[in-house]
Amino acid sequence: MTPDLDFAYAQARIQARFAALPPEAEWERLTATRTLASFLEEARSWSLRDWVKGLSSQSDVHDLEAEIRALFRENLEAVARWSPAPWRHAVVWVSWLTRLRLLAHLQAGWAAPGWLARDSAIRGMLDDEGKLDPGYLRDIGAESLVEPDGGLVLAWTREWRRRWPPCTREAKRNLEDLKSLLTAHLDDFRRAQPDSAWRLRKELRERLHLRFHRHPIEPVAPFIFLALVALDLERLRGALISRALFTGQEEAVSSRVAGEGIS
Repeated sequence: MTPDLDFAYAQARIQARFAALPPEAEWERLTATRTLASFLEEARSWSLRDWVKGLSSQSDVHDLEAEIRALFRENLEAVARWSPAPWRHAVVWVSWLTRLRLLAHLQAGWAAPGWLARDSAIRGMLDDEGKLDPGYLRDIGAESLVEPDGGLVLAWTREWRRRWPPCTREAKRNLEDLKSLLTAHLDDFRRAQPDSAWRLRKELRERLHLRFHRHPIEPVAPFIFLALVALDLERLRGALISRALFTGQEEAVSSRVAGEGIS
């Protein structure tokens, strides 16, 4: 089969999920909500309903973090299933891109974050003492991330390229272009002032949208879609966690005031 026919099956399904991503107008409506409960209630009326159905106003920060990561994993596994068999290995490898900061944290000897124990997909990476278990990484095919030469990002990129099946020069160029776009965004984001963070994310989202429409039935399309999902989930994560923390602070203040009144 030609590359176009190979990816036509995947594109039809990815396109449907792409069309279901929350529009900007929906995000703007949700910014008016102050509490986690009101955000979830409003979100369940719109396209975010499937992303927040497993959450409640009682979800804590660790619950929220684990759920957001599970949502990305769900989308990635679906895209991998739809992709042509020769490309699935490369698509699945994207899951480790979202875990590089966690790996760097654990490899530096820091304590595991609380949400990790609630993430059934990767909590096995910890040994009985709560430290990173390199043997786990080797057993599940992530040995290239154990003591990587040149850093985790470079090691991840090398392995991603290694997993590409034989493809056209144009396909490789488009994949490298996507990698360069995302790398440049991360570099700009690290140097940027806090008040420009959303502008940079919005610009990246627009560029990804353009590339998605430009290369609809090509090997790069599934990776562009996953980048868009990651951006939206990152935005959702920020909205949920900020409201969860705000709600917790309000409850703490109310309890303290009530206690002072009783005394």
